[in-house]
Amino acid sequence: MRLALNVALALLTGFGAFGLSSDCTPGSTTVLVTDCSGAPVAGARIDIKVCCAANAQSSAVTEAHGLASFQSHINDICQATVSFAGMSPTSFGSGSCTKPDQHGFSKCTVQVCKR
Repeated sequence: MRLALNVALALLTGFGAFGLSSDCTPGSTTVLVTDCSGAPVAGARIDIKVCCAANAQSSAVTEAHGLASFQSHINDICQATVSFAGMSPTSFGSGSCTKPDQHGFSKCTVQVCKR
């Protein structure tokens, strides 16, 4: 009986480790939000949807330097929007981001200009 339980536990653990659940790629993404002149925008809300984690959603607000970070690899982000008071929401994708480095880090730059 003990052997059967150990085998079952090993199989369940192995299935999760080998991607039968929705595994995400390790990495992080930093988003820089600027206005039309290139100045950083503090207080912009960034909403992302991560496709690899059952469409998990996450939000962050940019700090004084216009930056916000997410513990998600850019390739796993399937939807991203920046919202700021008085401006139209701006969607962005991996085209506005650097290619991930060897650690999975990338940086995106998004301008909010439309009122």
